[in-house]
Amino acid sequence: MKKIPAAPILPRGRVSSWSREQIDKLSTPDLKALLVNAERLQETEVATLCRVVLTARPRGNNAAARLAKAAAK
Repeated sequence: MKKIPAAPILPRGRVSSWSREQIDKLSTPDLKALLVNAERLQETEVATLCRVVLTARPRGNNAAARLAKAAAK
């Protein structure tokens, strides 16, 4: 009988390699998805960084940007 090797286990904290600069470059939907995943994986540092960046972003600019883009066409 052939022995099947065990799958390697990734260390906890693999997600915590995110820096604030990397998180800040993400679009808002991507940032929200990262926040949900960080909370699910109990990565509190990443989740906190996501919340900080999300609260610093202005609200409502997406609608204004879409209107400006539509007007430019």
